[in-house]
Amino acid sequence: MKKAIRITGKIILWFFIIIAGLLIISALTHNILTSMEKKKYKIGQTIDIDGKHMQTYVTGQGEKTIVLLSGLGTASPIADFMPLADRLSADYKVVILEYFGYGFSDTTKTERSNENIVNEIRTALNQLEIKGPYILMPHSISGIYSMYYAIKYPDEVEAIIGIDESVPNQTKINKDPDMSHSLTLLNTFGIIRDVTYLLPEAEDTKNKNKDYTEEQIKIRKMATAWNNVNVSVINEFNRVNKNTEELYDVKYPDNLPVLAILANESEDTNKDWISLHQQLITNPSIQKVETLAGEHYLHWSHADKIAELSKEFISTHLKK
Repeated sequence: MKKAIRITGKIILWFFIIIAGLLIISALTHNILTSMEKKKYKIGQTIDIDGKHMQTYVTGQGEKTIVLLSGLGTASPIADFMPLADRLSADYKVVILEYFGYGFSDTTKTERSNENIVNEIRTALNQLEIKGPYILMPHSISGIYSMYYAIKYPDEVEAIIGIDESVPNQTKINKDPDMSHSLTLLNTFGIIRDVTYLLPEAEDTKNKNKDYTEEQIKIRKMATAWNNVNVSVINEFNRVNKNTEELYDVKYPDNLPVLAILANESEDTNKDWISLHQQLITNPSIQKVETLAGEHYLHWSHADKIAELSKEFISTHLKK
């Protein structure tokens, strides 16, 4: 009996030793590959903000500047926005910023508050020597940062064109649950990379219109392995409720042109989605809500239509 217990104990011990060994190998491989991939596939221009590297991308030569701001957890904003940026760049200067913890940018433990993120956006644009006022084009959670930016620095924002963007009062209806910081271990040990490469078809479903090149799809896939549930992204998830509460019941200034391009599928999961956006309107003559058939990441499938609606809105409501 004692011999059987000793054998069982050794088997269990070796099991944990093997698991620990595999995790160490996975973590080392992940860190080596991440460093190599970021150097090889880096797109755009790197700038320094408070000792951290932030990645940016600028295209187009238009007189007006559109700043594309990504949704929460978008692994590679530059690659993700590229088809839309290509279309907009025919008429405007287009800037894509990758927040800390996204794309090729460093991670940070600095609080992901509205104030800090907006200050980082402003610092990035200043370092790029791109003068405002800007047309902010936020996707998802960046709708909150854009609203905060427009209210706090009204002279720097001449319009907001949202892509199924978040609005403050949505968390009045449903609070977002906090994410455990222990989830960062999935990134640290390379487990996200392992899962991502076991499911190669996941990225293919995001390219139904064939707007993305093979390299862009590859970058998005790699960036998922680099960035998913990293410390910056987890901190940002856990700030959603506070960031939205800071703007509860706030409406757009009545002199700010706003176009909200919403996905009809978002209304399937939140029946108040359209009305929440309509509640923000103070001047219907320059503030509009449009709905397109599609999912939350509308720019995956509707880059052409978003560019068309944006150009029409800008030419109608913004001074030349």
